[in-house]
Formats: sequence, C-alpha cells, structure tokens
Amino acid sequence: MLKHRQVEAFRAVIISGSMSSAAGILGITQPAISRLIRDLEHETRLNLFERSGSRLIATGDAMALYREVDRSFVGLERIMGLARDLRERRGGALRIAALPGLANGFLPAFAAGFLATRPSLKMSLHGMNSHFVLEWINSGQCDLGIVENTQLTGVTIEDLPSSDMVAVLPLHHRLVERDRIVPEDFDNEDFISLIQPSIMHVMVDAIMRERGIIRRIKAETPLSMIACGMVSAGFGVSIVDLFTADRYSSALVVRPIEPPISINWAIVLPSHIKASSITNEFIAEFRSSFRDFLSEKSTPDPATMADGASS
Repeated sequence: MLKHRQVEAFRAVIISGSMSSAAGILGITQPAISRLIRDLEHETRLNLFERSGSRLIATGDAMALYREVDRSFVGLERIMGLARDLRERRGGALRIAALPGLANGFLPAFAAGFLATRPSLKMSLHGMNSHFVLEWINSGQCDLGIVENTQLTGVTIEDLPSSDMVAVLPLHHRLVERDRIVPEDFDNEDFISLIQPSIMHVMVDAIMRERGIIRRIKAETPLSMIACGMVSAGFGVSIVDLFTADRYSSALVVRPIEPPISINWAIVLPSHIKASSITNEFIAEFRSSFRDFLSEKSTPDPATMADGASS
C-alpha cells in the first residue's frame, strides 16, 4: 500500500532534482529518501528514476505520476493555506446582504478597509430590501445581513445604534434657510415619497397623517437613492435615511428633522449556524464604524450645509 511519506519523498526528488536536495527539503537523511523511493517503486512496480553518472533522471512514467501527485499536493496546500488564513482570521469567505441605502456607499467603504488587512478574504456584497435579506439569511445564501430592526423572527439579531431620518432638499429650495425641518414644512410641498416595502415610508406617512399635513406627491420609489437623485434634479423634497443622504450630499442639502424620526438597525445572522471568527470580527468592527459615522453625521453643522446650498 502506498504511504504518504513515499509520495512526499517522490515529489521532493522531482522538484529538487536529487536525492540529497530532497533530503534537505524533508529534513531527513539521503539514505532515508533512497529507501522511500525504492519502496515506492516496489509498490507501483514502476521504474521511476535512472542514473546517468551523478545525475538522477526521472523516467516518463515518473513524470506522468508526478503530474497526478502534484495536483493532489496543490489541493492539500490550498486546504492548509485556507485553514491557516481562517486560524489567523485573514481568509475565508464572507457573504453580506444589506439594505440598498447601506450597500450604496457606507458598506462598500467599510468593506474596503476591512479587506485591506485581510487580503485572502473573499467578500460578496448584495443590496436588497429587508424581506429578501431575511430570505437569503434563512436559506444560507448569506452569512449576515443588515436590515431595519422591526419584529424579526427566525434569525439571530445583533442590535446596531438607531439613526434619525433627514430631510433632503434641492440646493436652492426655500427650506435650505432652516437649520431644522419640522413636518409642517412639507405641507403643500412637492414630495418624493418612499413606498412599500420600505418601513421608512410607513413611519413618514404616519406622522404626516397625524398632523394633517398634505404633501403633493410628485413621484414614488422604494429606494432612497432614487429619491435623492430626484431631489437633486429639482423634482421636490424628501425624507430619507442618513446614509443615503450623506452619499448624495454634494448634490443636495441635508437637514435634521424635529421631532426626530428614528430608524432601528440590526445585523441578522442564521439562527442554525454558529458565526465564524471572521463574521464576529466583521460585526464588531462594523458596529464601531457605524456608531462613529452616526456620531459625526447625525448633528449636521448648519454653516456647512449653508455653504453647500450656496454652491
């Protein structure tokens, strides 16, 4: 029966070109290498090497055998390399699904920094609404998701800090003079509305109904990024999440809303699979970056915003 040590010695001889060099590679004596090669030839009933003076020449049978052996060793080396990367938390794969507002800017920027220190890690990012994020998590298509935290079931939940929605206005709109926007400011305004399945749509509509505010709905979209694009083109005003607003802040004006309309966020994980080390590292670093972003952006400087409005 073939033994792994025999095959290992054979590969070392082919790669190095001599018994002595192969012995040095494997850290054993030259006689031990010679014995392993003799045993391999006996087991395979093949003549693997011929001598020409001091030179060792591999036969055609030896090279045919080596090609198969090398494929096996390369596969083993890849497995060991992956195991090493996983052990050192530098490799593996991470599949992430998130709401488009995060997937459009904040998440890719964070992911770039996360990957920079983990060059062997393969990451895939997907933007979709909460319903599909949860489907992908439950079906095992993604390792973690980032969604609006409402009544989530069937998943493991890691809470994130909440954030406040913001008003987005065309650069030269009359409301840019305000430091803060109240719901009544939207009365009779051309408005770009988020629509279902957005939870943000439900919250905004509820506040407007409670206060008897009538907006002129000029367009509807399920995506905050489209709403921001329409606002920047002058179609009207809107209320969106802070992450998307920040992404488009050079083309529109962002103002806080009083009283705040808060969004609760969460990272969701499959409930039937224990999170990997790299997943837990991602969660810890993402939560910290998420919190830092909100701390920096949630209280916009009116002077800065005014500068943007006048540009």
